[in-house]
Amino acid sequence: MPTTIEVNKQSVEALLGSGKSKPFVIPEYQRPYAWTDEQVETLFEDLWDFTATSGGTERESSYFLGSVVSYENEDGEQEIIDGQQRLTTLMLLLRAFYAKYGNMKDEDSVTTSNIISTCIWKTNEFNKPDKSALKIDSEVATDDKKEEFLSILKDGKAPDTMKSNYAQNYRFFQKKIEKFLQEYPGYFSYLPIRILNNCILLPIEAESQDTALRIFSTLNDRGKPLSDADIFKAQFYKYYTQ
Repeated sequence: MPTTIEVNKQSVEALLGSGKSKPFVIPEYQRPYAWTDEQVETLFEDLWDFTATSGGTERESSYFLGSVVSYENEDGEQEIIDGQQRLTTLMLLLRAFYAKYGNMKDEDSVTTSNIISTCIWKTNEFNKPDKSALKIDSEVATDDKKEEFLSILKDGKAPDTMKSNYAQNYRFFQKKIEKFLQEYPGYFSYLPIRILNNCILLPIEAESQDTALRIFSTLNDRGKPLSDADIFKAQFYKYYTQ
């Protein structure tokens, strides 16, 4: 039976912010969140370098953030097989931006804040965010700190009593954003909007969990013979190089 794989590169806003986008769930068998301050600092500096140069100012230019392998489970959610660390970090960054923009009233900030909110929360038929329903959930069985992640996304707060990587990385982003605003106040509105519009992800949506797991093997174990490898590689190359 032929295998169906949907590959379509998308901006951060297109993948997460559309009112029609499906919510993501990190399943119970995934490993806990492990990104450290060193990794998030590298990400932030890379994003700043990109958005501050001609690459970020050109509408057709893009910065590749990586792939997200998933499949639609029986609850209509995109169950993440690969890319959960990257996507989790991106959600923390967007939440830190939203927390800062909540106190800003200029037109550009309000517009950007509204876009970010649709990336964090599910939306109704009028594309208005429902702040009681997040766009991502975590069911990781071995992660006893996942509730901190969900709490940060809901409330935008990570007090020092929170010791998880989620909280530490969120506080790091908050400090970076505050410093950035102080040093480049006239440019502040451009950083998040260029991340939303010019930074892209490669969502790879498989038809089943089995197919998604085999795609994950292709990405992480080069040379392993898989029945759908040639199809996947061809589509991956096509969309990644466009």
